[in-house]
Amino acid sequence: MAENFWKVPIFFFVSFCIFLFIILVVQAFMLFKKLMPKSNRRLRDGVVLLHQMPPNNRVLNVSPPSLKLETYLRMCNIPYESEYSFKTSTKGKVPWIEYNGRSVADSNFIVRFLNEEFKADPDAHLSVVEKAIAHTMIVTLEENTYWTVMYHIVEVDLADTKTMSPLLSVTPYPLKYVASWLFCRALKNYLWSHGIGRHTKEEIYSIAENDLRAASELLGKKKYIMGTKPCLLDAVLFGLVSVLIWNVPTSPQANLIRSELKNLERHCYNIKEEYFPDWDQLILKHKISQ
Repeated sequence: MAENFWKVPIFFFVSFCIFLFIILVVQAFMLFKKLMPKSNRRLRDGVVLLHQMPPNNRVLNVSPPSLKLETYLRMCNIPYESEYSFKTSTKGKVPWIEYNGRSVADSNFIVRFLNEEFKADPDAHLSVVEKAIAHTMIVTLEENTYWTVMYHIVEVDLADTKTMSPLLSVTPYPLKYVASWLFCRALKNYLWSHGIGRHTKEEIYSIAENDLRAASELLGKKKYIMGTKPCLLDAVLFGLVSVLIWNVPTSPQANLIRSELKNLERHCYNIKEEYFPDWDQLILKHKISQ
């Protein structure tokens, strides 16, 4: 009798697990079909095809490198089209581009490639010393400050991330639980491998504050960070600050910018108005198309 008693619940448990597995597989397949490009867009000669994640309701892109790259394209008047999807490059990264039969990944390598192809250098007007300063600040923001943003969205504000992430927000339950767990685990591993994930919460936010204060001091009262003309650093700064103040507005970094580093906020709005007059229209257009 005891053996038969345990067989019934085990049978139902195994059946439930199989049923749940089938649901997850079906949901994953349907989500894959939904998120992949609907068709292979024909590449036009002389036009850059920019592959990037789709907008959410707050920002044109949740990825600072994607916003940096699109700002650079507009800044240099390089013809391009956006392909919103989660298709990654051969390096497993977004953004990436296709141009005249070539694929290039990583925003910095893309900028170098397009500078040569279009003979367009947003830093051409800078002196040698100014270029060195701009390069150092770009590395600081992209390899240091950026990871404090990643820490915030996965360790502190995960509930909001699930809502505003272009991927997780369209993932159905129960698949969302699995996807969220995989996303968090992967990002935490990245943070740990980078080194910033080994620090305390207070130490990480202090790193972000020092970086942002340095950028604010460099910008000062100028319209552009290196003077009267925009450069690549302006695109990098815009990509990072826009994500902070609009996509994670309750983060300590965003609060610091709005309360004390108001020139960074002003710079962000200036870049948006100058290079993205269609910002809100693009977000709305994508929302309607969903």
